[in-house]
Amino acid sequence: MIVDLVKDFNQDCSFTDKINEGSYTESVSHNVDHNVSHKITPCQKGSVKYHNFVACIVSEYDPMYSSIIPADKKMYLKQKVISICSEIEELQESNYDSYNYKPNIMKISLIQFGLQVWEKKDNYISSLYYLNDYYKRHFVIVHDKVSYETSMKNYEKVYLSFMKGRVSLSDLPMTELAELPVANLSDLYDIIPLQNDIKKSVKQIYKLHLEKISQYKMEDLKVLAQECNIDLKKGGKAKLKQVLYDEINIFKLNTPQQ
Repeated sequence: MIVDLVKDFNQDCSFTDKINEGSYTESVSHNVDHNVSHKITPCQKGSVKYHNFVACIVSEYDPMYSSIIPADKKMYLKQKVISICSEIEELQESNYDSYNYKPNIMKISLIQFGLQVWEKKDNYISSLYYLNDYYKRHFVIVHDKVSYETSMKNYEKVYLSFMKGRVSLSDLPMTELAELPVANLSDLYDIIPLQNDIKKSVKQIYKLHLEKISQYKMEDLKVLAQECNIDLKKGGKAKLKQVLYDEINIFKLNTPQQ
């Protein structure tokens, strides 16, 4: 069973004052499955700001949260996070094993700890990695007009704005978000309060299809790439060995196992 919820941290989730509730429209299925499509209209995006990424993601993507009265939202969120942590063990086959993690890197206890301290202002990258898979979304961080990707999987991208210590759904148009420069996630750890608690990159948290790159010759990777319908060239130039290796692994990671 998971460790007890860390106590005595202050909740400082900040909601926009004097919101006219009538201006908010959500389309939320009555199915409480956390993978259900949750559509949020542009007028709602960015209106609510949270103190960290876990609070933002769970609040926005839990299908029941919006129906909870304001006085009960903190307690509901606390119980929901505890439930997610419990399900990692109690429903391990569907809520952990199926995500194809390397258990010695994405450790269950580490994921649970990062989620449980959601009331702090600190953020742990393991929580983002896990919630990507839990909600079947790719949560992309946007800071100072630069985007930082947190998943290798082909999930729908959801952009989370981090500004002045607060997190919200980005209110920028998708066309503008798609054009933002993409930087290395590792660069963000020194800029915002986001900790790399697993000490590895996103490429290293999953059980990948291929062995170490040193085990393959370039010709081997070309054959495998063609089997995956991956182009061997980009912009008229032959792709580097590392690029083909990564693209094959990403393709296999996103291909359902038979």
